[in-house]
Amino acid sequence: MKQSQLLENINIQLSEDVQWQPLLHAGTTNQLYTGVYQEQVVVLRLDTTKPVLGVCRHREEKVLSLLGTKAWAPKILQQKIPDETQPGWLLMKRYTALDDAPIADLHAQILACVSDWQQIRNIPPYDYQALWDAYQQKIDDLNNSSQAQVLLNSVTALMLELNTTADLESCLVHHDLHKGNLLNNEGQLVVIDWEYAGMGSPWLDAASLVAEFTIPHLAVATLPAFKGVDSEAFECAINIALRTNRQLNRLWYELGGHSDM
Repeated sequence: MKQSQLLENINIQLSEDVQWQPLLHAGTTNQLYTGVYQEQVVVLRLDTTKPVLGVCRHREEKVLSLLGTKAWAPKILQQKIPDETQPGWLLMKRYTALDDAPIADLHAQILACVSDWQQIRNIPPYDYQALWDAYQQKIDDLNNSSQAQVLLNSVTALMLELNTTADLESCLVHHDLHKGNLLNNEGQLVVIDWEYAGMGSPWLDAASLVAEFTIPHLAVATLPAFKGVDSEAFECAINIALRTNRQLNRLWYELGGHSDM
């Protein structure tokens, strides 16, 4: 179906003739548009029809519904799961980009957000084994993928080591924390892009807090998920998690990111 027809169909479902304008969307194959709907500026995400490693739209929908009206959660107006008639899409309020203030100025807000979502329960689990199997299938389908195989073996070994070093209760994990997924709502930090979220290992978000935002280890260790973890075990585990995230990122790009599985 042509993009113009998709947008027209969405307008029919919205019962409003929104004039959609494309947005730049580096780093994703989803198509992004902006427009005015019910007298507010919104963003429309047209989901890619390609399978994306680690993404589950049903899980994302459940996560977003449980985030509800949290101040740091994006305001979702509508979300449609893909079916045989059309791709999925999501409509949310449009927020402004962060200013150029040092990221350190946001440390307290970022930690408060993570602390809050780590205490949300009844989230669908993130199936890491299914993700490793999907990576393995993609590697098997490709030629000259020896480097990707080495990376996948390293990631699975590191995750096992991480669980052995400091196995914690699962909690809500964003799995894609970086500055590009933070926006501003009149001074309130808003965290977007929950495509990869689910109940999983809190160590992976912790590693992102250190690597992407330079938040000190001691500050990260105060999060609820790490209550009861002694300092020596925390240091050992966070360093394993940092290596895990680095290897995962390398594996992602080695296999072409959002390309077809």
